[in-house]
Amino acid sequence: MKNNLEKLSEIKINEELNNKVFRDFIKYFESKNKLKISENLLTKFESTVNKIATYNDHEFVKQSDLFGMLFIEQNEIVNFSEKFKEAIRETMFKEVIHYQTLNSNLKDEFEIKYNKKTLTKEEKEHASKLVKWIRNQVEIFSNEKLINENPQLQNKITGEVVKEFFREQNEIFIKIYKWHANVFEVMTK
Repeated sequence: MKNNLEKLSEIKINEELNNKVFRDFIKYFESKNKLKISENLLTKFESTVNKIATYNDHEFVKQSDLFGMLFIEQNEIVNFSEKFKEAIRETMFKEVIHYQTLNSNLKDEFEIKYNKKTLTKEEKEHASKLVKWIRNQVEIFSNEKLINENPQLQNKITGEVVKEFFREQNEIFIKIYKWHANVFEVMTK
């Protein structure tokens, strides 16, 4: 990665680059972690991200460009890598996390009713529909094309790091989806 960042030293940042994604992410990151990044470090992050986006001929900063922040040597933010990955996970996969939370809450509610034998026919039908929907999600998340052909993940500098992160997250989501599908399937009987 360091070799890739060296390529950036000669890059003149595209003045028309839209870096709203960077600015929004930094606001979210600071708020989530209850901290304020110094102007010096913020400038380093922004310059690196903008240069990566420019190098990739992006008209606007993409989330994959943000991963360049991981390769800035700094000692201002303790456990930066973990904090960055958690924040980027919450932004990249916001919708997936939302649906898994809804499924989890419904699963808990249905499980209580199932154990009390008060689960209604409509709720069992709903659980059956959820099983089908969840299994479809597992199929989607299991498809390598989602990673390898995803234009948002194509990046000459951070591409491999981003794809590995995406794979790790997919594996977690798939495990959760499979668990939810199994529980809902038991309830349909």
